[in-house]
Amino acid sequence: MKNDSTIMLVIGLGSISISLFFVSIDVVFGITQQGRFDVGASQIHKEMMLHVGNDTSNILILIPNEGHESPDLPKEQRIINQPYVPENIVVNNGTSVLWLNGDVGHKHKITLVDENSNTVFDSGTFAFNDVSKPFILNEVGKFSYSESNVSKDDPNFKMKGTITVVASDNASSNRSNSYLNKTVDTLGFLMVPAKDIKVHTSNLEKKGLNVLDQYTFKDLRGGQKGTGPEQALLILGNKEKPLTDFITILKTITPKLPYS
Repeated sequence: MKNDSTIMLVIGLGSISISLFFVSIDVVFGITQQGRFDVGASQIHKEMMLHVGNDTSNILILIPNEGHESPDLPKEQRIINQPYVPENIVVNNGTSVLWLNGDVGHKHKITLVDENSNTVFDSGTFAFNDVSKPFILNEVGKFSYSESNVSKDDPNFKMKGTITVVASDNASSNRSNSYLNKTVDTLGFLMVPAKDIKVHTSNLEKKGLNVLDQYTFKDLRGGQKGTGPEQALLILGNKEKPLTDFITILKTITPKLPYS
């Protein structure tokens, strides 16, 4: 109904209609991309899910700072509501997946298993501000990745996420990551203090990474000195830079964030 009423308004207002028409299309386009294609930072935060389109060859899943903290502890110590960002993804076969360790002072190890609980990938241990070795998902199916023994206060807590791989010619996966007219080969994610978001987004753009979307949320810890009460989740993308350059840029920023 909104689209119909907009078109009628465009016809009725003559020369003014051109400006209103383009504003309307921009808004609808944004909703379409963030809703139908799930390429939106707010959707990742609220639904813990991202559908990755056909245009993407590489995706860097973020292990956020304090991602190892159990949500079952009396006092919530996580910053964001998931141990991996995004916690769950849907990708086409042939997509390369890596994990960036943004969990200050903690080493991590990713184990990926198939639907029969067979291990298909073991990252080995990688330190803070390091990236796991890549794994190319060629087989269709649902995979689970996890890490145990990450919380001394809650030995039963297990960091978990899922990767659903669909055939690239599957109609349900025929999506594009052309977000705001930018197609991307590599998608990455970063969490930064919301109070410093302008500085970080400007820095990222200057280094050649596109900030595709951002979403501000309340820090689950209530905020600490240097970080403020709100954090921002950034979706980053680039089509021209090699994956190694993309990683290098992220690694120059992560250790400078005030998380400790």
